[in-house]
Amino acid sequence: MLLSLRHERRELLLGVREARTLAGLAAEWLRRGVSPGDLRAALTRGLPKDGVRSALGFLAHRLVEKLPAPPAEQPETVPPPPPPPPSPLALIACAGPGEEHMFRPNVPWATTCGPCHREEQRAYWEDMRARAEAAPAPEPLPWRERFAAEGAQAGAGPGPGVGG
Repeated sequence: MLLSLRHERRELLLGVREARTLAGLAAEWLRRGVSPGDLRAALTRGLPKDGVRSALGFLAHRLVEKLPAPPAEQPETVPPPPPPPPSPLALIACAGPGEEHMFRPNVPWATTCGPCHREEQRAYWEDMRARAEAAPAPEPLPWRERFAAEGAQAGAGPGPGVGG
């Protein structure tokens, strides 16, 4: 923002080093709640009629002398501490096949440990695949035949439960 003051008033031309020198003072204005636009206005309005001899000196003086009062101290609000993490669930006996063993479930409704659950799932899907191979589903009708069949049903009149 300091480097762009020259666009508003040519006599407020600053070099990069000069702007870095004033940056801390300008930052204090922003910390005190002044917007960048208001800071720009405070630095560029009401310049002396005979001009500015040193942009660095003039802006440093303005930044110090016109510095607004700090905002009213607000009591620091301490956020409440985060809730403690949930305690782990108790050990339970696994309902899976094999030798009896204990495990700590990761969800309250789990009744089998991870390896037993995976074995149950593997067996279930193996059974589903075997059933599908034993009695494969019939091939669906091509769309034209399905359309014709539905049209024939619609032309036969209202079906059961339709109409009054």
